[in-house]
Amino acid sequence: MEPLKNLLLAGLGVLGAGKDRVQTVVDALIDKGELTQEQGETVLKDWVERGKEEQDNVTSKISEETQKLIRKLNLVTRDDFDKLAARLEDLEKRVGGE
Repeated sequence: MEPLKNLLLAGLGVLGAGKDRVQTVVDALIDKGELTQEQGETVLKDWVERGKEEQDNVTSKISEETQKLIRKLNLVTRDDFDKLAARLEDLEKRVGGE
């Protein structure tokens, strides 16, 4: 799970670095008079929104792929473990165990 987390964090770092680059380009276009300040803000805002959407998509995809891998490896999920532990506790009470 740690490699997936690192991959996600690396992706987020790239998005953050990308915003700085886009800001630099937008500022240069504003300085040259090719964009107004308002247009530049709109471009940057749109880029940030698309970046957030893409980040959400990547996060969702990683989660889906992780779940597929867990099922493929036939690993027990925390939810499955908790349910089994609750059943065991209930059975122990019924037979006078702990």
